[in-house]
Amino acid sequence: MAKHELKRVAIDARMINNSGIGIVLRGLFHHWAENPPPFDLVLMGREEQLADELPAGLSAELVNWDPELYGVSAALKRPFAPNFDAWYSPHYATCLRPGVPLVCHIQDVLHITHPPKAGTAAYMRAFIQVLRRRAKYILTTTRHVKVQLQTVYRFEPWRVLISSLGAGLMPFVPDEDHSLPSILRGRDYMISVGIFKPHKNWTFLLERLANCSDIDLPLVCLGLGANQPDVAELASKFGLQDRVVFLPHLPPRELAAVYKNASALLFPSIAEGFGLPIVEALTMGTPVLIADRSPMKEIAARSAFTFDPDWPETFDDAMREMLGNEKKRNELIARGVERSKFFRWSKTAQTIADALLRARTGELAPPRAIA
Repeated sequence: MAKHELKRVAIDARMINNSGIGIVLRGLFHHWAENPPPFDLVLMGREEQLADELPAGLSAELVNWDPELYGVSAALKRPFAPNFDAWYSPHYATCLRPGVPLVCHIQDVLHITHPPKAGTAAYMRAFIQVLRRRAKYILTTTRHVKVQLQTVYRFEPWRVLISSLGAGLMPFVPDEDHSLPSILRGRDYMISVGIFKPHKNWTFLLERLANCSDIDLPLVCLGLGANQPDVAELASKFGLQDRVVFLPHLPPRELAAVYKNASALLFPSIAEGFGLPIVEALTMGTPVLIADRSPMKEIAARSAFTFDPDWPETFDDAMREMLGNEKKRNELIARGVERSKFFRWSKTAQTIADALLRARTGELAPPRAIA
């Protein structure tokens, strides 16, 4: 094979079931099923799991590779697999010695700035230092994270490419397939989406809702998984047990309907790499309330209601305005729908393909229109 050819790309797909990275992988795979990439796909992960999650029509070779996600063996030992020309990972904790050019997504640095447990920050710092030497290109989802990687972790600007994401799996669900869960039919409600970690601000959210006795819309909570009991306990603490509804993991057709029929998305998170629920809500014409912080403001781009986390009462005021000021609400909904058109899996896939091509060949991809 000539050195300049890019024929086969290995993708670290071990996190395909994850609620965050898994959405990135599944969004890309759905796009590639409809718009095949200019190279063959070699998907690395648990073969059975991959086969269950892949969309119909995706052409890919599946290779069983399932070392512990944050283990040393995955980082340092190249997996046994047929020859490939480049390695792409949607997550920083990947194989650091694939034997071919490496392109890696660093979605955020929250494992350092908001570590979920002791040792996580040191682990990510170690990976970042190696990626700074070994990765040809680093992709990230917002300018906010790009600046962090350049100024704090000393990546050269030209090696960090912004590759925003699409609107989850919603673009692949036709409107006629939307199906609202029966528990929400005929009801008005607000939603909040996110895992149970301090930076997601669940305690703040429930405390502010308890303070707004004039707003009686139920809050539908999604994305909590095994931590649902923790938020239920908080809701009871603030006297909200009758106003909070918990939903399990939903298929895309139900999730799209939940967003579309919601009166608002409340997204009080103070730290993100991207903030996918914001894009999902904007896409479905749902008004959004976010913290006046990056990267949330970068994603919404003046199409969301905002509050200042330093002044909790501003959340209450913004929520009342979002639900009560019909003129501004409709204006921001229209802006949001327009803004959501910027976030397309076709753009994500093209940036990845261009980075892989240049990593392998040193050549820029030819100019092309992105659908």
